Amino acid sequence: MPGSPKLLQPSVYLRDLATPLLAPARLGILRLAPVAMRIFIEPWEAAGIPCAAGIPCNAAITTMSGISKKDRTGLENSAMRRHPHVLNAASNLLGICFIIIGGLKLTNQNARTYSDEIAWAAAFLLVVSIAASYFGVREGIEREWRVRVADWSFLAGIAALIISMVIAAYQL
Repeated sequence: MPGSPKLLQPSVYLRDLATPLLAPARLGILRLAPVAMRIFIEPWEAAGIPCAAGIPCNAAITTMSGISKKDRTGLENSAMRRHPHVLNAASNLLGICFIIIGGLKLTNQNARTYSDEIAWAAAFLLVVSIAASYFGVREGIEREWRVRVADWSFLAGIAALIISMVIAAYQL
């Protein structure tokens, strides 16, 4: 309308004002993922080997010589009971993987870096660890191969997640 006042015509939309603010906000969320991981998730404690009373932790980890057979059996059983801890820590780290993948996708940075592909690999390894731990908790029977699969896929998933964050930090 030629005679209508300028105030009634929508010349600036809200989305035009918010668009320049979204990319830095999304990138800031992506940069805070390692800080959130350090503060809220401590997987090295969750997957640690509990120490028996009177036995120092380094003795429980390095060697079992010098411990009676009765104490050794109890120590091995307590060390094998880490399935719930690995399950909890791996599921939390899987969420961090999805935060990295989603943050890169929302900021349209996933084409510029290999960080999201490595985060997908870490997510796969953590899902393997979650499955092995879940079936160990569900059956209640500790099988050595299942413990090894859960532990090694958990550690490989953590390593892949760290590599993904380092790549994201340097390439962005």
